Amino acid sequence: MAISAVPYTRQIKLNYPNKVLSASVTSIVGTEYWPHPNSPTDPWYEGAGITKKFYQWEVTMSVTTQQHGSNLTREPFIYDGIDVTVGDWIGGSSDGKCLRITSIISKTSTTVVCIAEDYLRYNTFKSPNGTGRFGTGSAVIFSLNEEGNPILDPLPSSTSIDFYVLVSSRFAYLNPQTNYVLDEVDHNFEKGNAISVVADGYVRANAATADTMIGVVTETGPGPDFFMILPNNKIYDFDPAIPGNQGDYVYVDEDGALGNIAAASRRPVFLLLKDAVASTIDGSVSGPIIGDGNSITINSIPITFTGTGGSSNVLEIAQAINTESSNHNVVASILTSPSEAVSNASLLFYGLLGGYTPFSSYIDNGSGNTLVTFTTNGSQYANIASPLDMEIDIESANIANLVVNANEITMSLEDINGNAIVITNNTNDTNGVPFAGPNSITGIQLVTNAVNDEQLSLTRSDGGEILIFESSTVFRDATGIVSGHNGRLPLAMNIEQGVRKGGIYVVSDITARNALSPLPGDQAYVTNKGDGEWGLYQWTGDEWVEIGNLDSAATDARTFEETFTIPYAGNVEVAMGNISPGRKVTEVTVEVTEPFDSPNVSILVGFASVGEYNTLFADGDADFTKLGVYQRNPDYYYSKNNTQDRIIVASFLDNGTTGNAIVRVTYV
Repeated sequence: MAISAVPYTRQIKLNYPNKVLSASVTSIVGTEYWPHPNSPTDPWYEGAGITKKFYQWEVTMSVTTQQHGSNLTREPFIYDGIDVTVGDWIGGSSDGKCLRITSIISKTSTTVVCIAEDYLRYNTFKSPNGTGRFGTGSAVIFSLNEEGNPILDPLPSSTSIDFYVLVSSRFAYLNPQTNYVLDEVDHNFEKGNAISVVADGYVRANAATADTMIGVVTETGPGPDFFMILPNNKIYDFDPAIPGNQGDYVYVDEDGALGNIAAASRRPVFLLLKDAVASTIDGSVSGPIIGDGNSITINSIPITFTGTGGSSNVLEIAQAINTESSNHNVVASILTSPSEAVSNASLLFYGLLGGYTPFSSYIDNGSGNTLVTFTTNGSQYANIASPLDMEIDIESANIANLVVNANEITMSLEDINGNAIVITNNTNDTNGVPFAGPNSITGIQLVTNAVNDEQLSLTRSDGGEILIFESSTVFRDATGIVSGHNGRLPLAMNIEQGVRKGGIYVVSDITARNALSPLPGDQAYVTNKGDGEWGLYQWTGDEWVEIGNLDSAATDARTFEETFTIPYAGNVEVAMGNISPGRKVTEVTVEVTEPFDSPNVSILVGFASVGEYNTLFADGDADFTKLGVYQRNPDYYYSKNNTQDRIIVASFLDNGTTGNAIVRVTYV
């Protein structure tokens, strides 16, 4: 029991007129109470006792056809009851109270039966007595645009003079683009928390998730599983659906195509906030048959049915639809018809569906014979379990594949797999009346036989619309399927180019750096870039560019220094330091501060490669038996095209007993 997953916004299409349908509400029956208090003193939620108020209702409406001039709509030049979808709104013509449609029970061109809710309980808290709905009579069915504003042109003449002002004011309250509702089970977020999106939900932003931060919490409800954010940027859902999964970056290629793979030629433009919720329409007719030659269009793609023996059965209907799935994005499948045990008024003992608690009964739908004890009461009458009370106790028993459908006056049990439903009364109510059978509390038969028929089901996995048009009602009558949109396209946040804050990754080596999925501006701190030293790199969108290392962190001109004193530890090779690509060795000096007593002492400066030990300073460049400073300017340049640093080494050959020299290497 929660806010339903319905389309958040609706992208307006060129040359499609606004859908504003006149309706007449003939019945509105409460179905659900809001389960979570907004505070300990909330007077309207389901735990508030006699003051509790419904927030969802079953609404039955007759709908007047709207004429228009567009040839592009599902049925050219008209909107009617078939065009009403989940996410549409119903406004009472006299008081402007609005309810959001969360599910469609049935619809024809002239009649719609749906479940509608007081979204965010706006009407409930506006009304002095907590009444969240309008009454029967004249109403208007309308949609919202992508900014969350109502579209009310043309406005039916049946509305009151202040209808437009009242409805417009309602949608100025907590506008969905600035107070975006998201869900995370038991999130425990607080107002002001920065929130990031990750693959499996939403978390408080931290250093590790800052690059996917999406906004700041403005409200921590409604309920424990929902929260509102002020988004960093605009949030979109549009058709065709944005590719990828929650938490993914979406990139744009040079030709405008969107994808989820980072590449040198791609730029990130979206961050996916929420996966799609599939649109699914299940048929209500078992074993559908359609005669050959009949045709429909699904999302403007024509389908003609041709079966065996002059007609198509449910399998052949599904096959015909699926041959064009790549074009209309809809997949047909076959469902087993559910079995349904329905209350019969003629079997009710009290004349109304209800009983005096406690009482109990066994229910067996093939998932085991489960005992249900009924103790919940008082939703309508003191000490009496009404249909909504009994629904709570049956659902608490967690009977697999069993669905309870209840409102204030009736109830049914449905096994989704079509199995038989067998009820065995256990204990009667306080007046001795049993749960089911003749003269019972519910009027439900003790045995409901299994159903062996099949139904057609249509699914659009990306959450877009399933629009079906036919010039007759053959397909609709045969399958019980009409157009609908009860899913949600993926939600994505725009990433504005040029204002993104880059992140810094810390990795151990170049291999780990190359495995990253960076965005332009991101940096990687490599603790060992292959020569024992650290390096700092920046991703340009095309490649990693080294922007710093251990050597460059010092001054632009630097000098290595090493002192050799006899007695020294024999012949040695000393690594004086590294130079980076793009550096030049400008000067090498050897200062003899104490003459060596052997003419065989030698100091070479160069690199640890064959033939390069004396590249920078060689034999003959100094007389180590005399005091003095001996200088050489090798003008050695280490090309910037190299990828690794180069190690400068000094080689010392010791054949004397006294002497001291200082070797210095200067580079820029």
